Amino acid sequence: MRRPLALALLALAWLGGALAAAPAAQDFAELLDEAGMVYQLPPGYAPAPVEFNPVLPYQHRVVSDDGQVEIRYVVLPLDRVEIDYDDPHASAPEPDHLFTLLFPGILTEISGWGRYKSREYPEDEALRLFRADWAAVAVLEVTPEYSPERRQALVVALHRNGHADAYQIFLGNDVKRLGEEAKRVQAALRFRE
Repeated sequence: MRRPLALALLALAWLGGALAAAPAAQDFAELLDEAGMVYQLPPGYAPAPVEFNPVLPYQHRVVSDDGQVEIRYVVLPLDRVEIDYDDPHASAPEPDHLFTLLFPGILTEISGWGRYKSREYPEDEALRLFRADWAAVAVLEVTPEYSPERRQALVVALHRNGHADAYQIFLGNDVKRLGEEAKRVQAALRFRE
C-alpha cells in the first residue's frame, strides 16, 4: 500500500474513533466553542435528530423546510487529536496537516470508493467566508449506507490552524440545488475571529 493511502486510512480510523467519542447533539454548542467556531441556523432550515451513521458519524443535522436538502455537520477540534503512529522511517503527521488526508479520505468513504470532483477555495475566499486557513468543496454520489434517501452530496471542508477541521455535508437528489444551497448558507458555520 502506498504511504499516502496508508496515512489517509490511518486518519480515517482516527476520525471514526474521535467521532464515536464526540459529544451528543445537545452539546454541539460546546463542541463549537472548543473548536473556536460559531454556527447560526441557516434560514429555511430546521434542526433534525442526529442518527448514528456507521459510515461517517456527525454531531449536528438540519433539514430544509421543503425536506429536499439535509446538512450534516462534523466538527473535529484539533486539541482532541492523538496520533498513535509507529513508523520508524517517518514522523507522525501533525494535527494541523491532517486535513490534507482527512478530506479525500472522507470523500472516498462516503462515496464508497467512488469518484468525486473537488477544488480548493482561494485563500482569500476561505478567510472571507469562513475565517479559515484552508477550505475546499467537493461533489459526489454517496453510498446508500451513508444516505439511503439522498444520493448526491456537496461537501464543504474547513480548516484553521490550531483550532479544528469541520465538514458541512449537503445531501439531496439534485446537485444543482445543493450548489445553490451551499452558496446561500455555507457561511453559517465558520471560525470565530
